Amino acid sequence: MRIYKYLLLIIIILLLVPIFGFSQPKVEERDLLMGILEEIGAEFVEGDVDIGGTIIEKFISKEEILLIGNEIRQELGIRGHINLEEYYFEELIQEEGFIQLIVQGVDGDNNFITFTLSSYEDFDKNSGETSLFINLIKKLQFVEINDIIVKVEKIFHKYDKPINITTCVVGTFNEDLDLKEIDGNVLKTIKLIKGKLVEEYIEDGVLSYSIFTPYIDEYIYTGSKKMNLNIGIRFNEYENKNYIWIGTPIISIGY
Repeated sequence: MRIYKYLLLIIIILLLVPIFGFSQPKVEERDLLMGILEEIGAEFVEGDVDIGGTIIEKFISKEEILLIGNEIRQELGIRGHINLEEYYFEELIQEEGFIQLIVQGVDGDNNFITFTLSSYEDFDKNSGETSLFINLIKKLQFVEINDIIVKVEKIFHKYDKPINITTCVVGTFNEDLDLKEIDGNVLKTIKLIKGKLVEEYIEDGVLSYSIFTPYIDEYIYTGSKKMNLNIGIRFNEYENKNYIWIGTPIISIGY
């Protein structure tokens, strides 16, 4: 089984090399994250994608917020309280110089979606900004989430604005592995993807690794060093098992 997993990750990496570029970078990244998850020895639990950025360089009204929010809800196919009340939540917050709309629900493929549309006004600088952040959670077939991501990207392209994307897979270890064994599996996998260990943290049942790998195009800086892959592991006392988070360029959800 270990040989099979090793070969699977090698095949994924080899497939990435000739096509890695601007065409569909996030699809390859998700494949890579899933391969890393399996090579380390964990079972997939869910995939998490965060997409966000500024869409309008000014403060807008409550009516405009609600109009844009309704367009986003329809574009993403989020089902509302009429069809699925137990999975739907909507809240509008309005204060002086600040409006925020939060919507949570599921689409036709049972992807759990949350979007937050916020607009604020800076009275001192006589300026404002409206931003949109969308979180997608998929429990099954994470590598097939591309259709919904394309819909999200179309929303941002409408405003001709750049977006920030973070991707994370979550898994658990069903085998009775201690943290020392898991640490060994992580370090072996880092070498397999030609990764450079930038930072490592081990304390109180928590493992954290900041890594740079050439198989992911985008990167951020931690101090003066590049990183584009983040791995976190923590023991869950209530479930009596270890959880793992693998994110690029960072883990954007709490662990």
